[in-house]
Amino acid sequence: MELPEDKRQAILEAIYGGSPRKIETIKLVRDATGCGLREAKEFVEKLSAELYAKEPQKFAAAPTGKSGCVGVILAVAAILAAACVVVMMLV
Repeated sequence: MELPEDKRQAILEAIYGGSPRKIETIKLVRDATGCGLREAKEFVEKLSAELYAKEPQKFAAAPTGKSGCVGVILAVAAILAAACVVVMMLV
């Protein structure tokens, strides 16, 4: 599948952005080529694999911190515990 030159750079940037931008990349390919969803998805996956094999350093690094929901829950629990201590001191 040939990508129009004026759309190619945006598609490559989205691919190098990694998984979070995969849907955006598929939409860009569909808009640029007029192909269907399945064809665009397969094209993006194939091109991503080829580009990663050649230049892995260009791809966005995976997030290293994995605190996510657990970090938020622990922070809320610490705040609630501190609030309880303050209330107990006032009573």
